[in-house]
Amino acid sequence: MRQTSLHFPDTVQSVVASARNGPLIAAAATLWISDTDKVLDVTYGKGNFWTEFQPEHFTSHDLAIDGVDFRNLPESDGSVDVLVFDPPYIPQGGRDTSTIQDFLSAYGLHDAPKTDVDLFVWIGEGITEACRVLAPRGRLFVKCADFVHGGKYIPGRHRIVELAELAELEQVDEFVHFSGTGPQPPRPRQLHSRRAHSFLCVFQKL
Repeated sequence: MRQTSLHFPDTVQSVVASARNGPLIAAAATLWISDTDKVLDVTYGKGNFWTEFQPEHFTSHDLAIDGVDFRNLPESDGSVDVLVFDPPYIPQGGRDTSTIQDFLSAYGLHDAPKTDVDLFVWIGEGITEACRVLAPRGRLFVKCADFVHGGKYIPGRHRIVELAELAELEQVDEFVHFSGTGPQPPRPRQLHSRRAHSFLCVFQKL
């Protein structure tokens, strides 16, 4: 029997409109987390995923809190039923603003890669480690997004799916998180559409 969130409707839709991550995870949990599953959250920084749904058997790691890197987990092989992974979506690049240090501290991004190529290498290592600790038929939730970096559109979701397939994971579901955007920054000409959504991809270990 699957667990359900008290705050989520009986019919789970693929698009979740919310400013927060909690309803998104509740939707996925309704379908993909059972009451006996061992759930591990290796979200890098403040993900705030579990405001609408709390697993019965839950462990979390955060580099900033317990020093555990998602690429080198202490869990034994095949010991986890569901692993939730919310890596940084976008490389740091050369950004240097008055608020960037507060942002990096909140989300544990001080050592995040500065280029998109390095970012996906980094995420790929996390997915490989997730596969190691997942039990057979275990599920991996990955939060991801497309983004613009250095003036170039990067299909982040597509890259994540490719990395998961290389790790012999099968995509079994996908949720679109529509969170909206803030005001458009001033610029002479907008070159790409504003990213008003992200994705939660659900993979299963083969």
